[in-house]
Amino acid sequence: MNIKKTIKSHLPHDKLSSKIWEKEKMLPAFREALLKIAKEFIEYIGVPIDIVDITMTGSYANYNYTVFSDIDLHVIVDMDSVNKDTDLVEEFFNAKRSFWNDRHDITLKGIEVELYPQDADEEHNSSGVYSIYDDLWVTKPKKFKDKVDIDKIEKGAVKTIKEINVAIKNSIKSMDEKPISKMLKKLKKMRSSGLERSGELSNENITYKVIRAQGFLQKLFDTKYNIADTNLSSL
Repeated sequence: MNIKKTIKSHLPHDKLSSKIWEKEKMLPAFREALLKIAKEFIEYIGVPIDIVDITMTGSYANYNYTVFSDIDLHVIVDMDSVNKDTDLVEEFFNAKRSFWNDRHDITLKGIEVELYPQDADEEHNSSGVYSIYDDLWVTKPKKFKDKVDIDKIEKGAVKTIKEINVAIKNSIKSMDEKPISKMLKKLKKMRSSGLERSGELSNENITYKVIRAQGFLQKLFDTKYNIADTNLSSL
């Protein structure tokens, strides 16, 4: 898929996905399926926890979903109820999340479901959040009115892809992860600044999504882990 076509595939829709919503209300069967998945994840965590809510957020709780989007299913947890050392609890939950998502390939109507344990006190900025528990909107999304400069985003994406390829080449040549780690940090900062300044349709956020859809983000991580494994395997 070429870059311009990928950009166009990330432009917002006029309606929420009919796979999940009917008149801005979640389809009952879909809601039940999400609750079932969340229940399995909670049991997998393996320790007593206070569940505050179960929510769905991300592109499919908004108008900017694409064929590349997944369902972000958040289990909202009172982490203080687990242990007062919230840093330790957060580390535990992050490990559980990674193991779960790595070992499960769950899809609903062809859409991948990703699980996230989230601290109830954590600020989560999203323009669309739906409570699966209460079956109502916590934050109702609004249709996008901003126009997107496709040509400008395409130029930015091409430039960033070249930088990614240079970072990968330099890391492989030196067998050092630093150029890739630096590039990953730059991409994260780029996206965050775009979201903070202009929201979901910022040039930076769409550029990030295009890079991810084109497979370059995964290529960065794969190369980084391969280099780390090779360095650890050498005597």
